[in-house]
Amino acid sequence: MTNKGSLNDRFRAFMESLSFVQDIDAMKMPPEFETFKRADFLIDEGKAIVEQKWLRSDPEYKVHNELDKHKDRKEYPLFYGKWELQKILKHLPDGEEINGKLFLKISRSIEQSVREANRQLKETKVIFDCPRAIGILVLLNEDVSVLSPEIIASRVSQLLAKTHNGRLCYSNITAVWFLMENYSRRAHNGQKLLPSVVINGPTAKNNTELTTILERLQSNWSIFTGIPRIKGQERRISDSDFETIAHAKGQERSAMKLHDSWREQYHASRYLANMNDGDVLRYGSKLMSSMLPHFLKGGRKIPPSELEPLLIKWTHFLEEMNIRGLDLKKMPKI
Repeated sequence: MTNKGSLNDRFRAFMESLSFVQDIDAMKMPPEFETFKRADFLIDEGKAIVEQKWLRSDPEYKVHNELDKHKDRKEYPLFYGKWELQKILKHLPDGEEINGKLFLKISRSIEQSVREANRQLKETKVIFDCPRAIGILVLLNEDVSVLSPEIIASRVSQLLAKTHNGRLCYSNITAVWFLMENYSRRAHNGQKLLPSVVINGPTAKNNTELTTILERLQSNWSIFTGIPRIKGQERRISDSDFETIAHAKGQERSAMKLHDSWREQYHASRYLANMNDGDVLRYGSKLMSSMLPHFLKGGRKIPPSELEPLLIKWTHFLEEMNIRGLDLKKMPKI
């Protein structure tokens, strides 16, 4: 297997390499079907139809634009480094409402992919006269980090269950299989495990044929990529179980920086974890007051041998603040 080319190109090459898969684009269509929207692949001559979609448009700017509207609010938290969106929004009284709007905004490309795939699968069934064929949508996310595993899984689940006048809106999609190369599963042994997740729709219930086909595809994908496949049965996908590949690589590159080693040291022994939020904030205030004169013009300078332990404790404090999502503005004055 080669790593050259986009995930979209590599997945197409993978499908074309399978003996039980037929490339629809390579087939000559009768004139009456030339205007039909076709899917990408047939499996076992019509038992299943596969459409692949590449999530390319990065909606992260929508998150920044929305947060910029709220940065002057007194409730908006002051923090060091980068925070997850949920940790910021929990400080705003209308945070849940903002989160709901953002969720729909950033997941529009997912909805568009589902809507288009549903039509393509429907019309492909007509072309090949296989109305009972299983419909599989493959979503590929190579580098759009704002579309996390949890966001994709949540939005896909919503869309597959969506109804209108008592009927499923996307009934031609039996299941969605999404693959990601910008996130990896957190693993203590350092092994890189890339998300390969199947979301079944309402029509997938008790469909043993679907299970068999997906098993064949996923097993062959593991062989094609050379990445081990570890099965899981999580009922809910949570971003806390994953980290971005860029973040993991960044940690490797900066492993020798002092503040990073102090952060790692703190995670090995999180001695502030048992404090309540108020005690953590008071702890930080005392640290700041003890260090502040050193950084003020004309203030008392602290000897290096005494300053470094204080800086280590301050780094540990900031890390605990980030873990909890606490607002630095709420530190009491001492």
